[in-house]
Amino acid sequence: MAIADVNRTIIQIVNEVERKLGVSPTTSVPSVTRLGTVLVDFLNDVMDEVADHGDWPALQKSVVVTAVASTTAYEVNVSAPVKTIHEIHFSADISPLRWVTPSEIRRLNRSRSYGRPRHYSVVEVSGVNPIFRVSPIPGSAQGGSPFEVSYFEKPILYEPTTAYSSIRPIFPSRVLVQGTYAKALLDESGGQETPAYRMAYGEYQKMLREAFNRFTSDFGDEIQFVPTGPR
Repeated sequence: MAIADVNRTIIQIVNEVERKLGVSPTTSVPSVTRLGTVLVDFLNDVMDEVADHGDWPALQKSVVVTAVASTTAYEVNVSAPVKTIHEIHFSADISPLRWVTPSEIRRLNRSRSYGRPRHYSVVEVSGVNPIFRVSPIPGSAQGGSPFEVSYFEKPILYEPTTAYSSIRPIFPSRVLVQGTYAKALLDESGGQETPAYRMAYGEYQKMLREAFNRFTSDFGDEIQFVPTGPR
């Protein structure tokens, strides 16, 4: 199956929603009408909702951050905003660092213990990038070793310009079309939840759950029998 069978371009998504609304499809983004631009804004809202629904494998990335001797805080400097940090490995360790609360990492740092890091916590943000602290603090022997940070990123926001028309959002287009259509119906009714909106929104939620399950929870037809003991 080609990517075009699942993921459609922004202009294709906008055009399908326009057809569902009973208006003539626009030929490009930006549109000469207000509707085409507004639909791109709604698509951004739907993309954000879909991303926040869970940790999608398509959004999982990794980056290497280099440990510095006597330094406890490190910035995850990446090109896209970070949604959540999945886990952090240090050097060749098999197990990841253990997450602790920001209060706990500050308590551990006050002990000024040096050595191989075992704990981490995200404590602040620099611009849009998260900053994590580790404990023990890397010593001279650990300086230069890598932290491998596995994280989930946020999708970019699309602008209603020609440059974005041919981009294919990473999420299944059927979910994005239905979510954008539901938002357009709500806007059309002035914010009133009409029966048409409720039906479209319910279908969007169903499609979102099914799409997320397909990428994260569907493992085939395996059956497990769990004994419950004598009756």
